[in-house]
Amino acid sequence: MSRAPLDLYYYDDAGIVAAQTPTPPPANLANLANLPEKKRRRPALACEQCRRRKIRCDRNSPCGHCTKARIASCTYAPTHVPASNTTKRPLPAISSHPSQPRPVRPAETVDSQSTAPEAATPSPISSTLPVPPAPGVHGSKAGSGSGSESSNVDWLVARVHELEQKLANVVHISDRQDKAFGPPGLGPPPPLMGTVSKTRYFGSSHWITVRELLPAEFGLLGRAEVEKTDVYQTLVKCKAIGRRIKENRYRPVSSENIGKQIPPRDIADQLIDNYLRTFEGVLRIIHVPTFRADYERYWQNPEVANDAFVMQMQLCLALGTTLYDENFTMRATAMQWIYEAQLWLMLPPEKGRMTIPGLQIMCLLVLAKSTCGVGQDLTWITTGALLRKAIYMGLHRDPKHLGKMTTFRAEVRRRLWATILEFNLQCSFEAGGPPLLSKLDYDTQPPANIDDDQLGDETDGESTLGEPPKVPTQTSVQLTILKSLPLRLDLLRNTNNFRGGQAYDEILRLNSELTKACRELSQMLSSLRSKACGLTRVRITTFHISMAEMFLYRCFHALHQTVIAKSFDDHRFYFSRRMCIDSALKLARLWGLSGPYPVSPEDGAADFRRVVINGTGMFRYIPTQALFFIAVELIHQKRGRSGSLGYLPSLGDSDLRACLAAAQTWPIDRVRAGETNGKAHCFIAAALGHVDALSAGLDEKQVDEAILRAATDSAARCLQALKEVAKREGLPADEAEHEMAEMEHTADIQLDWMEDWAWDDTAGLSWPQWSQGTFDGMVPVVPGQFLDQ
Repeated sequence: MSRAPLDLYYYDDAGIVAAQTPTPPPANLANLANLPEKKRRRPALACEQCRRRKIRCDRNSPCGHCTKARIASCTYAPTHVPASNTTKRPLPAISSHPSQPRPVRPAETVDSQSTAPEAATPSPISSTLPVPPAPGVHGSKAGSGSGSESSNVDWLVARVHELEQKLANVVHISDRQDKAFGPPGLGPPPPLMGTVSKTRYFGSSHWITVRELLPAEFGLLGRAEVEKTDVYQTLVKCKAIGRRIKENRYRPVSSENIGKQIPPRDIADQLIDNYLRTFEGVLRIIHVPTFRADYERYWQNPEVANDAFVMQMQLCLALGTTLYDENFTMRATAMQWIYEAQLWLMLPPEKGRMTIPGLQIMCLLVLAKSTCGVGQDLTWITTGALLRKAIYMGLHRDPKHLGKMTTFRAEVRRRLWATILEFNLQCSFEAGGPPLLSKLDYDTQPPANIDDDQLGDETDGESTLGEPPKVPTQTSVQLTILKSLPLRLDLLRNTNNFRGGQAYDEILRLNSELTKACRELSQMLSSLRSKACGLTRVRITTFHISMAEMFLYRCFHALHQTVIAKSFDDHRFYFSRRMCIDSALKLARLWGLSGPYPVSPEDGAADFRRVVINGTGMFRYIPTQALFFIAVELIHQKRGRSGSLGYLPSLGDSDLRACLAAAQTWPIDRVRAGETNGKAHCFIAAALGHVDALSAGLDEKQVDEAILRAATDSAARCLQALKEVAKREGLPADEAEHEMAEMEHTADIQLDWMEDWAWDDTAGLSWPQWSQGTFDGMVPVVPGQFLDQ
């Protein structure tokens, strides 16, 4: 039996070798040009490796045989359709737009579909696509199969194109896109993950990201500003008297008078004790025995005291004023102490501040500015300078790499570095900025679990130092918080990544690790607190535990708030919605905002409650964000949105409303304590008015009227509270009335909502600028508005 020439063998669709009848050569080479065009062979659908090995291919990518044989590459020859065949049956029109996907071989389509999280339901083939031809319909060529083969190829290419278009419309929950979590490379690029306000850029962890979930409240108050309604006029009066109160608090600062405004010793002792029993137990900055010794020497002869110690003492006094009384009566004095410390750090020679006491002063300055409300919008910048100074001084390297060092010096450096890392993280959360640091940038070991009076002059590293982790010491709380810092750094870096949204799988992974870290922290602190009962050398109070839990629980909001808007229409994101509301309720309970809270002076709960009312920065930003999430959940439940997935228990409307109503007293208490605006109270009142109107079944117009009415009543209460503050701080009534009259007759006063909400003394973002403001000549980027359908 004769065999066909080797070059005439080919592989059919099943990968089986077959022979093609050879064409006899022409009798005369001159007639070669007159011969018809030679038909192309059937395209090979098996992979090149299976074709070479002459085995059947399953056409997957990679195929089963290549997988079993551990072949690194499983490749397919490109599909080629002769031009003469493509003219027989035209394909559907394919757009030349660059965003359209290119045609791929069937194996690629199968692989793409297998990796999709949810397969699209197959639909009937469009009438515009060619129908797969039946065998033998091409006349005389039916027997040879060449015409049928070419039409089959045409149909397969068209079918692949249709499937690619369907695949482009599938929502991929795990792809790194912002709005629809769509497949990469399809459609327009995602928008920037952030918000622009004049010359400032806020990332996704900033509180303003939540405002897109309350379009009714923000929209109506913005319209009230444009239409100059009653609520606008009242808020203008609040702004006028608030501005006059702040001007009245400023004191002239001179380098010649730094350190001269120290209160009597009985008051100073109380303020120092306030700081040492609260903040110092969580954020270790000073060595308490050394500080107390210097404090005693200061009162023996204040004139010869070291300037660096005086600055340390003044900042400790400033932090202690936030716990002094309910009305923060020493606010103006605390501001003067902070400004003096800031001026002292700027005085020449700057190299003289490159010391451990200089770093301690800078740490206290960051905490005091944030807590006492002195330019807290720029705290992230100050923290950046602190971080770089610490790195310049080598605190990012463990002391064992820097030569021989005493245990005292080494442990103070380790404690300061841990505190600086925490400051950098917390300020980045509030500013919506990246931490600009990773765990690969330092190798400093955690501090030893040891009390301050046990630090001596022995050489560091010669012997094991410290107690086991389960033994309570004065450093136990800091060590417990520090354990989760690498996780929180990773979380914040991914959250504020401006290049695109997080993959939802990554969000769930971080959530799982964060939940575990929160559980371990609460259990460890509870155990340490019970073991510390009865000890005089160490106390772990409710203040320490609440502040530590606040550092971790706030991370849930930053992690999930970028996708919370999708959860109301897509139950795949319901988990994020539930985590946001659960963490918000937890934080509200920590602050005592969800109802009556038992307060005992012995366990530190009174201290924490007081700093929540008097303090700024994280003590104002975090509860405001938590109350926003509670209001959003309650409003959407009243609109009839599903409160659960059907098999999970939903949150009760009555419980959420009771929590929001109880929290309404918190912002008005802050105004009475000296805060110069009442926007928090105004928004909570507007949200409650919205909820009650929806519960009563009112129409859209009546709901808007109820929201404005509640906001107007709230603004009137805030104005009355501000007048009381002005009178208490000695501001003449005629000056306040004159300021209000001037602003009331000034046209087009813009209410800087960003400033009045979370910042101080900054030119913030007003309502018209949401769509028309500029940022260095650029159009501002605003997160997508959540619109209720």
